[in-house]
Amino acid sequence: MDRQWRSICDAYMRCTSYSRSEMHLWDERPPYDRTQRAETYLTFPDAPRVALGEPRFPEAPDLWKVLRQRRSLRNYTPEPLTLNQLNVLLWAGQGLTADLGDYQVRTAPSSGATFPSETFLFVHAVEGLKPGVYHLDVRGWALEQIAARSDMRAASCSAALDQEAARVSAVNFVWTAVIERCREKYYERAYRYLWWDSAHISENVLLAATAMGLGSCVMGAWYDDEVNALCGIDGEEHTAVLFATVGRVAGQGWKEDRRPPPKAE
Repeated sequence: MDRQWRSICDAYMRCTSYSRSEMHLWDERPPYDRTQRAETYLTFPDAPRVALGEPRFPEAPDLWKVLRQRRSLRNYTPEPLTLNQLNVLLWAGQGLTADLGDYQVRTAPSSGATFPSETFLFVHAVEGLKPGVYHLDVRGWALEQIAARSDMRAASCSAALDQEAARVSAVNFVWTAVIERCREKYYERAYRYLWWDSAHISENVLLAATAMGLGSCVMGAWYDDEVNALCGIDGEEHTAVLFATVGRVAGQGWKEDRRPPPKAE
């Protein structure tokens, strides 16, 4: 694989590119039928549930100040997040904002309203939640407990290439993609849209964290098979696409808050 990765990635870029000379091929494909689309909402009906309710939005700086203040901060303090803070972060990423009949729109845009992204949480320190793995039921606006784990900090850090921020955070967000939701409409181009969709969601979460005075940082490095296993997904048709840490910071400035100290041996 080490010698093949460049050619594989180049092939991916070619295969997912649009070319004016090939756009006529779209006419040969069956039209997208929204009434027969893959299920938009994932739930785990047998999982214990924690209802979130309507988030209570705190006072926040104006948008331009939030944009100016946003930084990757991951020197987290031990204090837990409140459940409402987590609720606000989740709503910023994937809250339902309007009902258009056969689909609902959200706080973040999605390619062709296909909404391939799901949100999983590796919870370490959130008031009212036991440590473990949770999934956001967007339509029911509740957290579903996939697994209770007393070793969640160690498991999170190990799966994130031993990055200490994933251990000391209050919660880690894992955004996943149910590929068929987007692929059945956009075919090969869907393999680009998946990443863009998760990026829209993550930026909303980062800005909401900044507005509440929390630290946050997106990570691009994790062991895919380990993160997928923690989420209980197959890693092929449903796979992790983005990882982020969130927690409280001391607020002493960017240089002090940006990186946790190395883990003591």
